[in-house]
Amino acid sequence: MRVAMVGMGTRGDAQPMVLLAAELKQRGYDVELALNTDLRWLGERLGVPTSDLELNAREFMESEQGRSWLASGDMASYVRWLLDYKRRIADLLHAKLIEHAERADVVISGSVTELEAAVIAEAAQAQYVAVHYAPMRSNSAYPHMVVSREVFSPERNLETYEQVEKGNWPVFAPFVNELRAKVGLAPTTLGTAARLEQTGSLELQIYSRHLVPELTEWGPRRPITGFLCPSDEQQAELNGTVDPALDRWLDGGDPPVYFGFGSMPVLDPRAALVLIDQVSSKLGVRALVGAGWTDLDLSTTAGGRVRVVGEFDHEAVLPRCRAAVHHGGAGTTGSSIRAGLPTVICAVFADQPFWGARLEALGVGTTLAFTDLSADTLLAALEPLLADEPADRAHHLAAKLRSESGVTAAADAFERTVNA
Repeated sequence: MRVAMVGMGTRGDAQPMVLLAAELKQRGYDVELALNTDLRWLGERLGVPTSDLELNAREFMESEQGRSWLASGDMASYVRWLLDYKRRIADLLHAKLIEHAERADVVISGSVTELEAAVIAEAAQAQYVAVHYAPMRSNSAYPHMVVSREVFSPERNLETYEQVEKGNWPVFAPFVNELRAKVGLAPTTLGTAARLEQTGSLELQIYSRHLVPELTEWGPRRPITGFLCPSDEQQAELNGTVDPALDRWLDGGDPPVYFGFGSMPVLDPRAALVLIDQVSSKLGVRALVGAGWTDLDLSTTAGGRVRVVGEFDHEAVLPRCRAAVHHGGAGTTGSSIRAGLPTVICAVFADQPFWGARLEALGVGTTLAFTDLSADTLLAALEPLLADEPADRAHHLAAKLRSESGVTAAADAFERTVNA
């Protein structure tokens, strides 16, 4: 059985797809993965045949204009920019995906390319499997993540999904039907979710059921697998060993608070470091700063209290920290909670406010909008999490997350579905 997988997006989008691809390959499937140019090495490092989408996520995400819109909270302009970007890359992306899905029996895609991959799988008469990093489909437990992070009544929660679909379809219908015409399919009036519902397509939910305990209504078509995490061997392949200098710094004092920039739109890196230094000084804690995609001076030490690092092994380092502050992407949220860290989420967009709200509801975190971030707001959010009670709750929740094997559960669900 030939399985064509697509992991377009940031590393948080790509790495879970790489891990699932490696597991399916080990189980005997003929797997080929397609990734952005800048992340293709992830698949190659784990021995997965990987093709190049000839697109660079980092170049896209680091656009000065796009980062400015995100930093200011102007989501309307940012979304228009995203749509314009999709139009500009459509011919290249379509050609790559059509070629990638040729002769495939199954197509698996993350949410970034779900719209395109579902159409191409239909044209290729292949089964389609979706991979979701947060609850995207209609349910009565939570409202649609773009509507609110506050939970309404079950009826109102369900209405928000209808509201979003009604607003989205006129925007996305041209994208869908232009591609359908390109691959020889008739136009449709149904959105992607409705079409996948009709075909009974598997939608893997690659996050922990312990973060969404109210979400009990979904059956085997939407299995909640747990986060897809690398084995110790895979972690070493993807990240190497902990830098000896960092290892010595971690051992040389109290566990630090981890500040992870990830793909946050930090427009003034120097000011961000000043903010972190102020907050950590007032709290009397050390700070480990993960630069992510932000151009930070890796030599910064602030008298030994603050250490800035580039890429590093989250699974090895985060358990040696005391708390975490980051943007709230699903993968980073999974890493910090699995490490037992009370977490502040400075949410920018997409699923980040949802994960912030979930950690707050579970008593293991606090959340604020990135646009509201200041020394005062961060101090107010972080200080309560340094108490014993949030730490105890976070460690208890971490034990539950570590008991899950998301990669195994996702591959098992895949095999049950495609071999049925």
